[in-house]
Amino acid sequence: MSQKLPLPARQQGLTFLSWIFVLAIAVFFVLIGIKMVPTYLENFAIKDVLENVAHDRTIRDMSKRQIKESLLKRFRINGVYEFNRDDIHIDKTRQGRKIRVEYEVRKPVAGNVSVVMSFSDSLLIAQ
Repeated sequence: MSQKLPLPARQQGLTFLSWIFVLAIAVFFVLIGIKMVPTYLENFAIKDVLENVAHDRTIRDMSKRQIKESLLKRFRINGVYEFNRDDIHIDKTRQGRKIRVEYEVRKPVAGNVSVVMSFSDSLLIAQ
């Protein structure tokens, strides 16, 4: 009777090249996260300012220019520094004034690859 030799155990795990590939993908997503998180925190601050403006009774008596200046001051207080005043739109409607904040942020990730984030928030101030 012949003795059967055991089959060699199959290799388990990733090769070095596979690990490099997995690490490159992980680093790419971490880099995107690092670029995006501060922008989303700024957006939360903008939403917070709009909520506070909704409860402020003095805003109803202000002109469009005064409302924009008030919003910009509140943005700076809450840590939103890179904001264009042209992204604030104030329209009159039958229900009152509608304040819209629409803006787009582009953050370069690596080389010619960028992350584009678009935000749109609005608030209706009843008269």
